[in-house]
Amino acid sequence: MKKSFIFSLVIAIAVGFTACGGGDDDEPAKSAECNIITFKDGANSWSVAGNTITGNYPKGANVNNISPTIEVSPKATVSPASGAVQNFSDNKTVDYIVTAEDGKTTKKYTARAIVAN
Repeated sequence: MKKSFIFSLVIAIAVGFTACGGGDDDEPAKSAECNIITFKDGANSWSVAGNTITGNYPKGANVNNISPTIEVSPKATVSPASGAVQNFSDNKTVDYIVTAEDGKTTKKYTARAIVAN
């Protein structure tokens, strides 16, 4: 009788674990969010409007070596990476690609520094 009870208990536990999952079906969907939230160069915040990022600088400012700090959607990545040095002189633009956590959703942003005349 005792062996039968223990055997039944072991079977019930095994069935319970199988029924509760443990497989990949329970994994939450990965986010498709891929936005640039903030784009900063030291104390200078740039504006993000749609897919355009603009930084305004005073006359004579050196925008040859800017290493912006970029905040993106949670679990997203950005390329070029936050902190990577970029040259924005002579009205050059830099394209930033944000990739969502899902690894397939992307958004392209174009950044430009404007130096006052």
